[in-house]
Amino acid sequence: MTYVMTTLNTYLTFNGNCEEAFLFYKSVFGGEYAHIARFSEMPDNPDCLIAEEDKNKIMHVSLPIST
Repeated sequence: MTYVMTTLNTYLTFNGNCEEAFLFYKSVFGGEYAHIARFSEMPDNPDCLIAEEDKNKIMHVSLPIST
């Protein structure tokens, strides 16, 4: 018998509370973040300026959930 692992990649958008939401998801589902990137890690680009108060916010995060 062959088993196939299904992967679902869902992209969510938050209004400033991404870190709070993912801390909750992590507490419910367990696991560790596979990737987390903050706006401060973006390369400098004069066409895309990030406000100082937003630099510590999460830009991308990945939390694998196993069944």
